[in-house]
Order: sequence, then C-alpha cells, then structure tokens
Amino acid sequence: MDVVQTIASAAQLVSAMVTAVGALEQAAADTAEAPRRLQVLEDFVSDLEVLVQQAKQKHAHKMHGPQLERQFQSLSRLMDQLRANIIKARRALKKGKGKGLARVVWSSVVGDPLMKYIQLIRDDLNWWLELQKLTENVGKAIASTAKATPSLVRVKSEQGYPVSEKCGYVRDILERDDGHRVVLIVGLSGIGKSCLARQIASQPPGNFVDGAIEVTFGRWCSRAACNGSRSEYHKRLVRKISKLLVQIGSMTVNEDTSKDLEDVCCLLQTVLVGKSMLILLDDVWEQDIVDRFTKLYDNDCRYLVTTRDEAVYEIAEAEKVEISKDDIKKISKGILRYHSLLSAEELPVCFVIFLRIL
Repeated sequence: MDVVQTIASAAQLVSAMVTAVGALEQAAADTAEAPRRLQVLEDFVSDLEVLVQQAKQKHAHKMHGPQLERQFQSLSRLMDQLRANIIKARRALKKGKGKGLARVVWSSVVGDPLMKYIQLIRDDLNWWLELQKLTENVGKAIASTAKATPSLVRVKSEQGYPVSEKCGYVRDILERDDGHRVVLIVGLSGIGKSCLARQIASQPPGNFVDGAIEVTFGRWCSRAACNGSRSEYHKRLVRKISKLLVQIGSMTVNEDTSKDLEDVCCLLQTVLVGKSMLILLDDVWEQDIVDRFTKLYDNDCRYLVTTRDEAVYEIAEAEKVEISKDDIKKISKGILRYHSLLSAEELPVCFVIFLRIL
C-alpha cells in the first residue's frame, strides 16, 4: 500500500466514524445501546491506529519528506483527540445512568455531557476530512499552475527541425501512465535520432512538471574508447553525470569531478527523489549507462535514449522506436521547406527525385 492509498483508506475509516457518531447520537438516551455504539467508535480508532502503524513501518525510509510527515502527524493528533473524547464520553455515560428524577436533575445542572463529547468527536472527524479535501484541492491548483509554467531546465531543439508524426508518436508513449520508463530511439548513424529526441524534449509532455534535461555521452564514454579500462570508463561517466547535476543545480561548474562513480550516482538518486523529469540520454554506447539511470527510484522520471549500438537495443524493459527511410524523407522535406521558405510544390525537382531514390 503506497502513501496515497494509506490516506485514502484512513479517509474511508474516518467517514465510517462520522456515521458511527450519528448512530451514537441517536442511541445516547438508551443506556443499553449507547455503550455498544461507543465501543464501535473505539474499534474504528483502533483500526485507524493499526493502519497508520503499518504505513509508518512500510514507508520508514521516506519519513524525511515534510509532506508525508505532516500527514502522519495530523492522523496521530486526530487519534489522540478521539481517544480522549471517547474516554470522557464513557465517563459521562456512566454518570448519566441514574434513574428518573436524579438523571433529569443531573442533566439540568451540567447539561448533557455525552452529547457535548459526541459533538466534539464529530467536529474533529469533519475537520480532518475537510483538511484532506483542502490539501488535495490546493495540490491540484499548484500542479495546474506548475504545468503551465515553463521549466528553468530545458532542452533546445534543432532550428528548422519539423514536428513530425514520429514526434507525436513518441510523445504519446511518454504520456502513457503504463508506458516503459525507457524509450529507445534507434537507427543508423546520422539518420536524425538526436534531432528527433531534442525536438520532443524541447517541449516535453505535461506530465513532466520538472521539465527535461539532456546529457550526451558519445563513443568517448564507452569501454571501447577506454581500451577496456574500467577505472577510466568510470571517470568519464562521472564527468558526464556531473554535468547533468550541474544543470539541475546540485553541483557547481568548478566542483571536483574526480569523485567515485557510486558516490555521484548516490547524489543523483537523492536529487531526483520526487522529481518528474524527462531525461534525454543522447548517443549511448553502453547498456550499463541506461541501467544506472533506471535503477534510480522514488521518482517519476522517464528516459529518452538515442543509440546506434546493438547491445543497448537488448534492453528488455524499453519501448523501441526506429527511424526509417520514410521518416527521413518527410523530415528532410520539412527541413528544406523551412530553410528555403518554399512550399511543397516549389521544391526543386532534383530534391524530389533524390527523396524518391531514398
């Protein structure tokens, strides 16, 4: 059960308690039925306590989050108030068990204390439910504003690169909630993989509220370029990941980049917690690079990967998108029209013939 489900389950229990309070109010005058109704309410509080304890144990490693901590604190305060008022209600119930005139005199002197505590319990429950609704509505309003606000972390598209059908296809994949975390754009060298990826990342889908970021690896950051040296490969990978951290704002430009690879990956893990970002991993030559990013947890980031290396193709948990010759024909035509300011009918005959040959 995740945190959202925990709060939803707690809200269901609290709503059930409101109903139980109504039943207790109706049975307040019945000395035989009222204690049973009060016990039902106390059982609900016990169920809520068990739910909260289980959730705390499961999410102990996330308790550093201020919002999560506040949610658990509000539940704990609610349970404390409910227990205190239930105890007082039970005492009032015992004192009100007098018969006939004695009971009437007691109520006329001090009022009906049981009804007072019933109202306090109802107010506490309704207050907590209203607080959850308010928090949810505020969260939605902030998310809506954030979605419409441009991110400081951006990827620049290639000038004149058209928004093709392939762009729309990849964007649809990235917008799916059930989609893979990795989308591979594959194709021959120079066919336009990076241009396509940058075009998509320059205007990332709205679900990436933290924007998009790009890091280019290239053959330089591969084991082959390091003559099989593991330490040299790790050093180069550290430099690339450090550049990404600089863009995010978690490292400075002049900061030492001779750190251990695992330490840098640990810092990246911490930085991306709770983030929803599209990360463009351009010109990847090693499957190990993609694996290191996909191991990062507690975030809603997705990875747009361009590669020509067949070993990277073998990533099982990835959606593969191939750039074909037909795609290149359409894209090339769009680029030429942009730079020449010509319509499709005005394009030179030689260029049209060239596209047909392709």
